[in-house]
Amino acid sequence: MSAAVVVKQMIMIALLISLGFYSYKRKMINDDATRGMSALIVNFTNPCLMIYSMLSSETRVSGRLLLTGLLSAVVTYMLLIVLAELVPRLLGVKLSQRYCYWMLCVFGNIGFIGIPLTEAVLGADALVYVCFHNLIFCLLIYTVGMSKIRREADKERTGDEINGEDVKKDPVKKYAVKGNVIKEAEGKRKNGVLYTVRRIINAGTVSAVAALIFYVAGWELPEVLMATCDYAGRATTFLSMMILGAAVARMNVKKALSDVRLIVFSAIRLIAIPVLILMVLKLFINDPMIVNTSALMLAVPAGNMPLIMATQHRLEARELANGIVLTTVLSLITIPIVTLFC
Repeated sequence: MSAAVVVKQMIMIALLISLGFYSYKRKMINDDATRGMSALIVNFTNPCLMIYSMLSSETRVSGRLLLTGLLSAVVTYMLLIVLAELVPRLLGVKLSQRYCYWMLCVFGNIGFIGIPLTEAVLGADALVYVCFHNLIFCLLIYTVGMSKIRREADKERTGDEINGEDVKKDPVKKYAVKGNVIKEAEGKRKNGVLYTVRRIINAGTVSAVAALIFYVAGWELPEVLMATCDYAGRATTFLSMMILGAAVARMNVKKALSDVRLIVFSAIRLIAIPVLILMVLKLFINDPMIVNTSALMLAVPAGNMPLIMATQHRLEARELANGIVLTTVLSLITIPIVTLFC
């Protein structure tokens, strides 16, 4: 992977983020507009970009390389999960905040940055491997990730209920309240299986699976559908960078930059972890396209999906928000550094 190409792409991304920052500050776009753009990206432009880029490719990857790409994605996320448990402990992160660091470590911004960056730097042929990362991301975020979010929400809610003034005065009521909260949480988990399945089956996973099936089978879409996917997919990079710029404009960057622990974690997350996992992947994968795709997937900043989920469950997620902003800003520098090890 050419470092010069990556640097040029990161400069382009920085400029587009600056447009989003400026537009938000000048009130050309607001929070409602960014939410609408996010919905467009998730449900339309990203799936169209994935489908068009893969099906328009003139080359076809062999079955052996597809299996290798899948294995690479699986190993990548397995190692990320292990490191996500280890790194916060080594940094002395408070128990109540460890879930934030776990999320920041495991779930990168594959959709908004990873897909358009990979398409721009490595070309359309690499997106078949991005599909595997995208599928595993979706499976993990709505199973293990959601489980962690709900567990933290249950802890916070149980603590709030038990710390009420009337409950403090009555030990019997204290344990009764705790029992009711736990029972209610267990009931929600049982009913949450269907919710989880519905969430896993979304536009991103469906388009990835469909693109893979058509790709492997050698099928083609009608020309008018391909043209539609082409035009819609082209909007992905611009819209996603505008959203990130607006997110930076909303956040307190100075406060994030003053958190020494978060800065150290971000450096580990954006440089040390990608390089470490790349060294492991290179032990059994010789194909440079697969390795380089994994490098970009590892080097992207933390994604915003965990923050959305934490906010929905009314969790205190300041560390998550600051981590997303900080890794996004730093990734403009760290992504070219990581590519030097490819």
